[in-house]
Amino acid sequence: MFGLLHLPSTVLWSRFPRGCLTSSPTPATSISHLSLRERPTKKGSHLMFLSRSKRIGAVVATAVAAAAVLTACSSGAASTQSDQGTFAQDSKTLIVGNLPDETNGEAGYQPVADYLAKETGLKVKFLPTTSYDSLIAAAVAGKVDVFTAGALEYEQVKNKGGDYSPVSLQMSPGSSQPGYYSEAWVPKNSSITSVSQFKGKKVCFVSPSSTSGFLFGLNMLSEAGISVKQTGTDASGNPTFADFTAIFAGSHPKSAQSIAAGQCDVGFADDVDTTAYVGGLKSIQKEFVPGVPWEVSNALPAAVKAKVTKALQTANPDTMKAAGITITDAYSKSNAGVVPFEQKYYDTIDSLCKNIAAANCSK
Repeated sequence: MFGLLHLPSTVLWSRFPRGCLTSSPTPATSISHLSLRERPTKKGSHLMFLSRSKRIGAVVATAVAAAAVLTACSSGAASTQSDQGTFAQDSKTLIVGNLPDETNGEAGYQPVADYLAKETGLKVKFLPTTSYDSLIAAAVAGKVDVFTAGALEYEQVKNKGGDYSPVSLQMSPGSSQPGYYSEAWVPKNSSITSVSQFKGKKVCFVSPSSTSGFLFGLNMLSEAGISVKQTGTDASGNPTFADFTAIFAGSHPKSAQSIAAGQCDVGFADDVDTTAYVGGLKSIQKEFVPGVPWEVSNALPAAVKAKVTKALQTANPDTMKAAGITITDAYSKSNAGVVPFEQKYYDTIDSLCKNIAAANCSK
C-alpha cells in the first residue's frame, strides 16, 4: 500500500491570480484542507506515488511555498494601497466641472485645463453641466475630479457628502483679494434707487444654489427690511416668498438679460458675468463675495492629488505663460489668477448660511 499525494494544481493555484489572491481561499481550496489518500497500486497507473515520509515532506514544502505566496501578496497589496485611488473616469483622465454659461463657459477655464494637463501629464476633459444643481449632483456622485463653483455650492456639496477639498480661490480682474461682487441691478431707466424698494417686485435671481445671485441677494433684501422667510415652493421646487416674486433665470448673464429686457423689475447677479449687459442696467448696491474655489477630489491617488493641488494653487497668468500655456481673452475677462484657500475667507459665508434659512446651505 502506498499513499498518493493528491495535490491537483487547481487546489492551490486556481484562486491565485497573477501574483496575488483577490479573496480568501474557500475551504475547498485552503491549505488546511489538502488531503492524502491511501489507494492500492494500479498497474500502469500514471499517478505519482511517494513514501509516507516524502508525502509529509511534500505537504510541508507546499504549505510553506503557499504561505510565502500569501505573504508576498499581502505585502504587495499593502505597499500599493497608499497609491491607490479613484478617478471620475479613468487613471489617464481628469474630469473638470464648472458652472454653465459662467465665465464664458469652458473657454474661460481652458488655460487652467491646459495647465493642469501639462503639470499632471493627464488628459483633462470638461463635464458638461446644465445647471447649478447638475454640477452639485455630479460632484456629490464623484463624477468630477476637480470642480469650480461658488461658496454656496461648496457648502452644499460638502453637506451632501461630497468628498472634496478647496485648494485655491480665484481672483477677479482689478481685485486686491480673492472675490467679486454681488450686485443689485435695475433697468437703466428705472426710478428705483434702493433695495428697500424691491418689496412687491418681480426679483430675478440666478439659482437657489448661487452665492452671489441668491444668497447675497437675500442678505441685501433682509438688511433692507424685506422678509426673506421662505413660504413654500413653486412648481419647479424653487423657494417662494411673501414680500416679492422670485424668478430664477439659471445663470448670471440670463439674470442680467431678464432685468434689462423688463422680464424682471429688479434682480441680482455678479459683477463679472454681467459685463456684456451693463449698458442696459445700473447697479444700486453691491456686497463683496469671497472668491470662487477650486476643489479637488479626496478620492484621487495621493500623488495625483498633490500634483493637481499644486497646479491649481499656481495657476496664475504669468506662471501659466511661462509653462507655454496660451492665455485666452475669455479667461482674462473674468480671471486674474488664484491664491491658496484659507478658511477665514469663508467666515462670511458661514454666517449667512446660519442666518438665512432659505439659502438651504445644508440642502
